[in-house]
Amino acid sequence: MNRGAVPIKTILIIVVMILVGALGVLGVSTVKSYMSGASADTEPKNVLAKPGEDGKSGVITWASDKPTAGVVEYGTTPASLLLRAIEADATASHKVTLSPLKPNVNYYFRIRVGEEVFDNNGIPYSFKTKESSSGNEVLISITPTLVPSNVPTLAGGCSRTVDYNKDGSVNSVDYIECVKKNLGSATPVPTVSGGCDPTKDYDNNGVVNSLDRIKCLQKAN
Repeated sequence: MNRGAVPIKTILIIVVMILVGALGVLGVSTVKSYMSGASADTEPKNVLAKPGEDGKSGVITWASDKPTAGVVEYGTTPASLLLRAIEADATASHKVTLSPLKPNVNYYFRIRVGEEVFDNNGIPYSFKTKESSSGNEVLISITPTLVPSNVPTLAGGCSRTVDYNKDGSVNSVDYIECVKKNLGSATPVPTVSGGCDPTKDYDNNGVVNSLDRIKCLQKAN
């Protein structure tokens, strides 16, 4: 027997030890994967965040090789992802809407599948909501109505075509407003038979017309 040769028994012992060590490492990794729920089939891929046009929502989409039901955990700071949006059904094409959100604000999020959390290499994904469009105001240009110079005026120098009370509408109330202001002027307000004032609303219906004259004459008689 060659004294320099390694005994077969020793070689077998070394091989067995190597195999045991390898199996031990593989076993630990398998147990860890099982406990955490991690799997390459469930890992989110092509994660995208699209802010809504209204500034109050956002849509998170991703894909996975295996159908899963994920949870999006989100918030306004990377350290406070306290809000949750949960998928109702397991799917391989994921779409989760975050709402309501605040306009023009940075939001951070991560995706949880079982006990495994996925983010952007240890940093939460992020996106910024758009500015709110609800505060936009539409300015309407109003063209003033030109009153012809030859329109006759009535009692007290008042015109039926002028908006005297500036409420945007021309009616009998404007005429009454004008006459009231001019009662103390030098121009007298004419009256008709029975001492009735043609500018007074005798029946108190907000309109000055012939019915007011009749009402006045009935009281005078």
